[in-house]
Amino acid sequence: MSGGMQPEVETLYSSTAGNPSTHTEAGALPVDIETLEEMQTRSLGRPVKPSTQYLRQVIAEYEALDRELPCIRKFPTPPSAQPLCLCMETLPEEDLTHLQVLEALEARLPGAMESGRVTSIRFENMNVICGTAGRQDRWLITVTDFQTRSRLLSCGLRVRGLEHPLVRHDELLRADYRLHLRRSGVRRRMLEALGAEPSEED
Repeated sequence: MSGGMQPEVETLYSSTAGNPSTHTEAGALPVDIETLEEMQTRSLGRPVKPSTQYLRQVIAEYEALDRELPCIRKFPTPPSAQPLCLCMETLPEEDLTHLQVLEALEARLPGAMESGRVTSIRFENMNVICGTAGRQDRWLITVTDFQTRSRLLSCGLRVRGLEHPLVRHDELLRADYRLHLRRSGVRRRMLEALGAEPSEED
């Protein structure tokens, strides 16, 4: 080797064309051209085609969740807090009326509506909301103060001779929302793996 001359070293990438070279330095591990192309694709932000095994995995995960939880309520936005709203769940075949629920409230809290301690009684048909069958109906009772809320939570309501507990509506909504997020996440992964754009419901 002549004095002052530096050994020529061929780099992994060409400085002019920017394309991977098939040459490597002495002692370096050989790099597969397809591996380099995948590395470049990832660095440029282009999606890499998922493997068949991954596709099967995400599709199976979504289908299993759909069988396990077919009655999931969808939320366009996170539910807002309603600390003074209570809920009574009943079977659809009970077919209760607003008057019957009001009478049950009056039995626990005489003059509940007239005194203003209860401001509203609202019915939610969860089977219509979820587009399914087998869900319990929900009766939403809004009160004006935490003392009234605590009293109703402790005693519940007796309707048609049957005792029905009252629960915080926020607790039910949070549970529904967690299921919604879980299903949406699995569905989004499946659609992305299939190369489809997630819909607005996700």
